[in-house]
Amino acid sequence: MAVTREDFELAKVMLDHSLAVKQKEKVLITLYGEEGMPLAKAVYIETLKRGAYPVLDFQPEAGLSYQFYKLANEWQLGYVPKEIIKAKIEWADAYVRIVANENLRELSQIEPKKLAVRQKLMRPLVDPMIDSDRWILTYYPTTAMAQAAGVSLDWLREFYFESVLVDYEKMRRELKALEKILDEGKEVRVVGEETDLKLRIEGRLALACYGERNIPDGEVFLAPLKESVEGRVYFEFPSMYMGQEVRGVRLVFEKGKVVEARAEVGQEVLESALETDEGARYLGEFAIGANYAIQRGMKNTLFDEKIGGTIHMALGRAYRERRGGGKNESAIHWDLVKDMRKPGSWLEVDGKRVLEEGRLKV
Repeated sequence: MAVTREDFELAKVMLDHSLAVKQKEKVLITLYGEEGMPLAKAVYIETLKRGAYPVLDFQPEAGLSYQFYKLANEWQLGYVPKEIIKAKIEWADAYVRIVANENLRELSQIEPKKLAVRQKLMRPLVDPMIDSDRWILTYYPTTAMAQAAGVSLDWLREFYFESVLVDYEKMRRELKALEKILDEGKEVRVVGEETDLKLRIEGRLALACYGERNIPDGEVFLAPLKESVEGRVYFEFPSMYMGQEVRGVRLVFEKGKVVEARAEVGQEVLESALETDEGARYLGEFAIGANYAIQRGMKNTLFDEKIGGTIHMALGRAYRERRGGGKNESAIHWDLVKDMRKPGSWLEVDGKRVLEEGRLKV
């Protein structure tokens, strides 16, 4: 697979805008899936040009994850090579994460509880990387992603690079106004299809996102006060979670906790996620999507949560940084996306309309 001009352009965005890589820094490039090799190679080359030291950690799919979960005994399932994982994370100054899934349903036949056990063990090991603020994540176009979205691979590649090679300084300026409103706000109310939800945000600081952690980007998020969420919400966008599709999620919150949870598709997966630990039933993130260059769902949350005129909420772990961060702890962080572009949908902050039928009023 040849490295394209667009791959090199994106590599420069990641290393300069997202990570601000300097000479003699160490960069860990983690690639999941062979189809992402062109971008991984471009990042490797550009890292060398900047006088930094790259290491490529390539993790092919090739059915290995399926075989592990199918055959692993109780000891194997509960064992993780902590020394290896810790050494990689401690070695690097910055982290580039490229996901290029070859089969989005690789783990669809594995019992969700098995996957949850493994995720719970892995989370504390990767938390230092997440908390470092020196990481960038993207999902590279693959045949599997195109099939899931119902588009051609050529269309997906064009869409991808149009979405990620943008003016991030312009995005920053546009999102700072919304960040300020949330910084100063005390209560958010969301009304939409099968949705009437309130949450408190007083004292929390929002974070405008413009390509520093996610590619593509374009959102403003914060962590609500843990026990403040009240009401019900319906998420129209489907989500791929643990290799399985979950669709039509309806949640009811009381004192911040999910007390009722229903899914039109994927009920077992939803229940398993909520049972991961105590924090899984609370929200760790509330966000407004503001990238109007992305208009359609891709069945990929990294893209879908950025769609201009949507909101999303994450069950589980809150980020720990001062901006955008909160107190909820969990092994999961699962973003669910709601379409606020529908007639009669709106979001208010302290009674002031901020988002109405998909249009930001900022």
